[in-house]
Amino acid sequence: MRKGLAAGAIATGLLLAGCSTGATPAEQPPNGSTRTAAAKSLEVSDPCSLLTSDQAKTLGLEQEPKPAENEGKPGCQYEAGTPGGPGWGVFVAADPKRTFQQFAEAQPRAQRLDVGGYPAAKVNDATGCTFVVDVADAGSLLVSALVRSGAPIEVGTSCDAAKRTTEAALKTLPAA
Repeated sequence: MRKGLAAGAIATGLLLAGCSTGATPAEQPPNGSTRTAAAKSLEVSDPCSLLTSDQAKTLGLEQEPKPAENEGKPGCQYEAGTPGGPGWGVFVAADPKRTFQQFAEAQPRAQRLDVGGYPAAKVNDATGCTFVVDVADAGSLLVSALVRSGAPIEVGTSCDAAKRTTEAALKTLPAA
């Protein structure tokens, strides 16, 4: 009985701590936790087709996109600024193996939100921001923005850049 009460007190304390930060704890179902927009296909033959050249330019990503890999996921790296110097970049990938729910459960600081009718989770840290958006029943779109020192955008705005990139990629992904 005592263990049950202690566990309940700890869970309540954690829940209250999550609420006091303004962040939605990963354990709470978010508003908009289901997809209300049309499903998208995650079958992408060219990972650098997730953004059109016009979309990349509009976002300020002026360097030629390059196929890349992040945590074993094939995707595309888009960059702005001087190669190896001041600037920022964004990695975009279709991930047919992981949902936003799985991402949020693995990331204690994940905030749940809705992006264009799709359930999403984001994690923001000192150098960048990652969005994982459920666009299909069994997969997601991954967008991770990283800001380098001296970038034309501030580190604190990396989530704005990641969200704008996510919204652009959602327009490009084909319907399921």
